[in-house]
Amino acid sequence: MEMTYERWRRKELRRRFSAVGWMLLIYYGIMNVSVFFAVFVESIIRMMGKLSAGSMDEIINVTMEAAESAWGYFLAVAVGLIILLCWKKPRFWKEEIWERGRPMHPGSFFGILCLFLSCQAVYQTVTMLSELILNLLGFSILEGMEAMAVDSSNFSMFLYTGILAPISEEILFRGLIQKSLKPYGKRFSILCSAFTFGIFHGNLLQSPYAFLVGLVLGYVAAEYSIGWAMVLHMINNLVIADMLNRLTKGLPETAAALVIWAVIAFFTICAIVVVIAKRKKIAAWLRRERINGLYVKCFFSNAGMIVLMILMGLSMILTAFLTIAPMPY
Repeated sequence: MEMTYERWRRKELRRRFSAVGWMLLIYYGIMNVSVFFAVFVESIIRMMGKLSAGSMDEIINVTMEAAESAWGYFLAVAVGLIILLCWKKPRFWKEEIWERGRPMHPGSFFGILCLFLSCQAVYQTVTMLSELILNLLGFSILEGMEAMAVDSSNFSMFLYTGILAPISEEILFRGLIQKSLKPYGKRFSILCSAFTFGIFHGNLLQSPYAFLVGLVLGYVAAEYSIGWAMVLHMINNLVIADMLNRLTKGLPETAAALVIWAVIAFFTICAIVVVIAKRKKIAAWLRRERINGLYVKCFFSNAGMIVLMILMGLSMILTAFLTIAPMPY
């Protein structure tokens, strides 16, 4: 009887956790279809406005211009969130997602901000080491990354990357996923939401960074509120990913790199100081919020998550092939 109950419990846990994987797969599909549809429609409209349009080069240029706008992402977020609204009851959206925890004091916010921005050091280090290793083999990844990077030079893409993406991603990962998994443990829900946030980026270099960032955002959403997680996410996208690059764009390459590393080093050192100062509280929180091993096994061994991990793994491999290119001589 005991074995039968254990099997039933594992089966039930896998069924519940599998919904997370299938939901993200649906959202991923909606996003790609919406972006493709928007680019297609905008390309047609742009070509209709050009009398000379018709050559293959013209069509390619018009399509690339259309792909730089964010209207497809706007459509994807709108359609995706409408579908997700139907998945959960109104009470979940009104109360649980926007549930408030402790008040955020200025000192706490600065400490968390330092931890959050210090994750950039991991990303920059991994990118730099990857580039050095590839250079020894005669390849480079930096030019490919720059070519595939989202360009926020136009207003629609700036609006999406700086405001809409942080809000929609926090609602999806720290809201829908993390809050749904909260009954199984706060630390477990943070870990799982960070993991899905990381692999959803589908990039071997960005995914580890997104995972670390997801841990910090998950803690903030769990202990304070999802609103503060959105604020941190916006600061990262607007200040670090956009404004800092804009400010250093006119500088020589070496000077720009030094400025960026100086900013990252400052926040990393502050983060180390914060961790050392708060080490007892951090250790106490980790002991208090223990993770059930059964939950972890069931979360990563259900059909929905397995399909999601395979798809995102293939996306990472494809992205790596597209970004790695022979070094220019």
